[in-house]
Amino acid sequence: MRAFLWNNRAGMQELGVLPGGDSSRALAISNLGEIVGTSTSASGDHAFIWTNQTGMVDLNNASSADLGVVLFEAHSINDKGQIIAMGGNTGEGSMGNMPGSGHEECAPAPSGTFLLTPTSAK
Repeated sequence: MRAFLWNNRAGMQELGVLPGGDSSRALAISNLGEIVGTSTSASGDHAFIWTNQTGMVDLNNASSADLGVVLFEAHSINDKGQIIAMGGNTGEGSMGNMPGSGHEECAPAPSGTFLLTPTSAK
């Protein structure tokens, strides 16, 4: 399974996978064309953002690692670049890899939901 973007001009454009991964899934697109979702990676399921300029980028970084959190799915993005992502405690293992974890659909938002806001708001 691979995330893709489709339009009338170019048709289907595969978005790729994170390093070490073999599947991805797009879950939302902003009016600016920024796409968020989830991808397998060398260290489990990770949330991503994709743009024309950067391609697919893992939303996990030094800040999330310092907090002891792994973000495994990004569910929504708005035109300000704010992202709603699901995550879990790294001390408990990657929740994104647990069979039957139920993170495929979320309502209402569990305590492992994060709002990511860019430092330079658009």
